[in-house]
Amino acid sequence: MLNLPSESECAERLKELVLERGLRCKCNDTRGFYWKKNRACFECKNRGCKATLYLKGLTKMRGSKLPFRVWLGAVYLYVIDQNVTATEMQEQLGYDTYSTMWQLLKTIKKLDAEISELREKYRAENDNTNAIPERLLHLWWLDIRQTFIFSEPSEVQNSIWNWLIDF
Repeated sequence: MLNLPSESECAERLKELVLERGLRCKCNDTRGFYWKKNRACFECKNRGCKATLYLKGLTKMRGSKLPFRVWLGAVYLYVIDQNVTATEMQEQLGYDTYSTMWQLLKTIKKLDAEISELREKYRAENDNTNAIPERLLHLWWLDIRQTFIFSEPSEVQNSIWNWLIDF
C-alpha cells in the first residue's frame, strides 16, 4: 500500500494550488471567490452571479466520484511505471473494484495522450519553441524532474495536482 495523504489533506492542498493560480468567473467580476465549507466549493462574490466551482470541476477529475487520494495514487503509479496494470493499481491503492481501476488507468492514459497533442499544437503556434508550459508536460517528464521512484506520493503531490488542474 502507498503512503497517501488523507482525503482532507489532498483537498486542502488542491484548493491552495487552485487559489495560487487564481480563479476568474465568467461574469468578469474582480471581487473573486470565497470558499464555502458547507458545500466544499468556491462561490463568486458577485451577488448577482453566485457561480459555484467545485474542486473536481476545476481539474481533469471532472465528473469522477473517486476520492482525490485515489487519483493521486493512480497518477503516481502511472508516472513511475507506464506499464502498470489495473490489478497492480488496485492492490497498491487498496481499492476493491477492478473495473473502476481499469477505467481510471484508461482515463489517465487518455489524458496523457491529449497533453501530447496540446503540446504539439502549442509548439506549432509558438514557432516550435522548446519552452513548454508545465501544464503541457507529459507525465513521464514528471518522473525525470521529480525522481518519483525515490519519493512518496505525498512528497510529489504538487506536481501531480498541477498536472491535473485544468485551467
